[in-house]
Amino acid sequence: MLLAWFVDVKSAMVLLKKTDWRWLALALFVVQIQIVLSALRWKITANRLGQNLSSHRAISEYYLATFTNLSVPGGVVGDAARVYRNRESGDQGISIQSVVLERLSGQIALVLVVIVGWSLWPWLMDRNMPQQAVQLIFTSLGAVALLVLIFWFLLRFASGRVKTRILEFRSAAYFVWIADKQWILQGALSLGIVFTYLVVFWLCSYAIDAPLPLPAVLTLVPLVLLSMLIPLTIGGWGIREAAAALLWPLVALTPEAGVVSSIVYAAVSWLGCLPGLALVLSFRSRAHLA
Repeated sequence: MLLAWFVDVKSAMVLLKKTDWRWLALALFVVQIQIVLSALRWKITANRLGQNLSSHRAISEYYLATFTNLSVPGGVVGDAARVYRNRESGDQGISIQSVVLERLSGQIALVLVVIVGWSLWPWLMDRNMPQQAVQLIFTSLGAVALLVLIFWFLLRFASGRVKTRILEFRSAAYFVWIADKQWILQGALSLGIVFTYLVVFWLCSYAIDAPLPLPAVLTLVPLVLLSMLIPLTIGGWGIREAAAALLWPLVALTPEAGVVSSIVYAAVSWLGCLPGLALVLSFRSRAHLA
């Protein structure tokens, strides 16, 4: 509701009514690629940790988890459910580690894309970087440094049980991300998944006839997606649209275009999960018959 104070609702509705379903159909197809790649990243992560997770189960569970994350507050309920439902394919500690490391891999990739994209702003846009971007880069780097400091502090001063859990997680992260050159596979998958997010948003902007230029796709969209990590809303609703309304004018597009692109993106992401729910029912039917 607060967005109504900052955007022209009538103009936004005009853009929404002009939505071209052909672009949306293509965006829905890319969402399928996105979810499948994410599920395969989880399978690879889980298998590296000794969890017996098949591709079919990983894909069906990831569809359901994504749907849940986009439908309830917090954005992590679906991931918690992944841990609970799949604890029998590995001990609970491994199940938790595989889900956390898989999600963390994607978030690290997104942060890297944000930093690189904004660092390239002067060359992409042929003008100086906005002050917001400078603040963002230093804030991101500061957040990373703070997390490293907290991790070191816990290792140094935490009690025996907590320290043991941290050391186990560190070992799991090394085995999943670093050992046997896994960083190449994990990095390629995570960057590819981030790329699908950017493509979906770009297609949604075309669908409402307010196409984003390529530099904006590489700079503004990752920042909008990063805002969705704040676990205060359902599927990022509100925060994502506010971020788009603030950022779109930086590339001479209206706040209304940013809000409507974001709304269409959210709808496509949610609808894109629905076909995969049939996989969940199929998997459960097989398990029941077995």
